[in-house]
Amino acid sequence: MIFVLCGPGGVGKGTVASMLCRRNEWLELSRSWTTRKRREGESGDAYVFVDQAHFKAAVEADGFLEWAWFLENLYGTPFPGDEYGGCQKHILLEIDVQGAAQVRERVPGAVVVVLEPPSEDELRRRLQGRGDDHAHVEARMRLSMAEIKAAHSLGALGVVNDDLDQTVTEVGELFRAAVLKRCGSI
Repeated sequence: MIFVLCGPGGVGKGTVASMLCRRNEWLELSRSWTTRKRREGESGDAYVFVDQAHFKAAVEADGFLEWAWFLENLYGTPFPGDEYGGCQKHILLEIDVQGAAQVRERVPGAVVVVLEPPSEDELRRRLQGRGDDHAHVEARMRLSMAEIKAAHSLGALGVVNDDLDQTVTEVGELFRAAVLKRCGSI
């Protein structure tokens, strides 16, 4: 099965996704590609960091399940192997809402969860805390509520990321229930 965790930048998708995969051995995190520069202190394996020419060549070769241009950078998720389509393996995509819409179109049975901030003020604080400059924070803030609304229009299940441990537990339970419903076991 394919699971999607989406939401605005700064809502905690990366942290929640990492914790979900550590707690649930049956879930594997996909690694997205990006053309953006690595943030200070960001792990080198957070993304596959590539230049635009390399990324665009992969787009031309239809190498992505989803991809998007977002705030002057390209982001994309390579196609997972065929083993992720059924009940043998389960993959988690940590992506933006544009990507979630593309996945929903290509994989109608994907389970989509949108992480929401407890408030706009808290989202702004989180974005500032990760080192984004003022202009980037404000650009992301302008998009954030529209992204959440768009995710809900895709049928995404909403989870407010107020308490990290509770959020990971709640999202994990949603994913586990979907696997049990479709596959009968994990």
